[in-house]
Amino acid sequence: MKPVIFLLLIVALGGCKPKAVVPETIAPLVGKWRLEAYESTVNGKKEWTLTSINASTANYILIREDGVLLTGNGQELCCAPAALTVNGKRFEIVPKSAIPNNPMCALVDCIGCATWDIEWSEDTFILNLCVSSNRSRYVRED
Repeated sequence: MKPVIFLLLIVALGGCKPKAVVPETIAPLVGKWRLEAYESTVNGKKEWTLTSINASTANYILIREDGVLLTGNGQELCCAPAALTVNGKRFEIVPKSAIPNNPMCALVDCIGCATWDIEWSEDTFILNLCVSSNRSRYVRED
């Protein structure tokens, strides 16, 4: 009787899948984000210029649990970085599953930067590319 119970226990435990652990640095960013505004300089002052609210032309970024950045339709984001700096903490992007191919990336000549800086706060983040003055503000969609 004991061998049968032991066998059932092994089968039951073998069916358990460990839950994916999302690193705390990237966890708050996992989900869908919509580009809300660009920062620009007008008459010597920095101002946010809102983008179109039209859902069909909106620009989205999806962030997976492993930090991989995807387009709004779930395909590879062309010229994506190898790492993110989120509120000063570096996060290396290491894909844990396949990245859906984006045929448009074959037409793009990437001169992007290896690390993107993100300032995250609640349901908004500000993206600063290549330590430049070009910043974009994204808001959570889901």
